[in-house]
Amino acid sequence: MCFIAAMGRSRNLNAAVAVPFATAFLSGCTSPISDPVMLRALEGEVRSLITDYPVSAPNGLVDIPMNRWPPKIAGLKPEAVTVYRWGVDIMVKPGLDGGYGYAVPKNQEDLPMPAKCYSELRQGVFWHGPC
Repeated sequence: MCFIAAMGRSRNLNAAVAVPFATAFLSGCTSPISDPVMLRALEGEVRSLITDYPVSAPNGLVDIPMNRWPPKIAGLKPEAVTVYRWGVDIMVKPGLDGGYGYAVPKNQEDLPMPAKCYSELRQGVFWHGPC
């Protein structure tokens, strides 16, 4: 649907235009935020979640109920927000290979997927796609 909306009525797409459209189509128009103020606020909310929801369960995670999501995180319209021992994952679009979302680790070395799966949006805030 995003692909069709982005194309409009154009029928003659060249490669320079077709690649971004195809990327948007294949990713379901899922992309990270880039506003530095929003990213800083997001990191602050994540740090609060880590403090407010310590992981002590045997499974090593705490799923945060939707009605407990802080406002900036809720504004991302995630599918799930989970506190792990390594940090917090904000799942925007689930997928078989990790889906799309934000990862805010306690330490960068603790990120659970291979480094190639992440792009750093600001120090300590990462975007991940399927990997």
